[in-house]
Amino acid sequence: MHLTTPVRVPRPIPADRLKGLLNLAGGTKDRLALVLMAVYAVRPKQVAEILLDDLDRSTGRLRIRRPNRLDHVICLDEFALQLVKAWLVERHHRWPLSTNPYLIVSPLTALHIDRPAVGISNFSTLRDRIGINFTHLRQERFLDEARETADPVRLMRLFGITSYTAIHYVRTAHPERFTIDPTQA
Repeated sequence: MHLTTPVRVPRPIPADRLKGLLNLAGGTKDRLALVLMAVYAVRPKQVAEILLDDLDRSTGRLRIRRPNRLDHVICLDEFALQLVKAWLVERHHRWPLSTNPYLIVSPLTALHIDRPAVGISNFSTLRDRIGINFTHLRQERFLDEARETADPVRLMRLFGITSYTAIHYVRTAHPERFTIDPTQA
């Protein structure tokens, strides 16, 4: 006897809702955060904790620190690099004396003596403006990539996710490839 556990299937975000998200995002900081979350599937907490030293603009690489796991390195595309550059210029213009080591700063953290990271609540206005929960946005990105490639190894490399998570999304995107043969059950 085989018992199966129900698998929670992420519901995709309709394509028309994804269009124009950047226009809804607002300023450069929010647009950069949105690209990191929507395109590269970086969690809001991870976006808040990116250090300036984690960014290598010459190679287009960004290190995402993950406690108790290996760091994940993402390769930024040209558009993301342009947003990074625009944000760094704006950040320097607004707070030229800031010594805060984090990429994303706010008016409260830019000149704070303790140099803290922004809290994830810093992105709540962005979430409200675009009308999509960041977890849902991340799930949709995984699902979209799984539809395109159907390769769990690619998902693992691209997003730094576990094999279990990658296979879950490939299975969700391509259920026909995972049907159980009744003669093998």
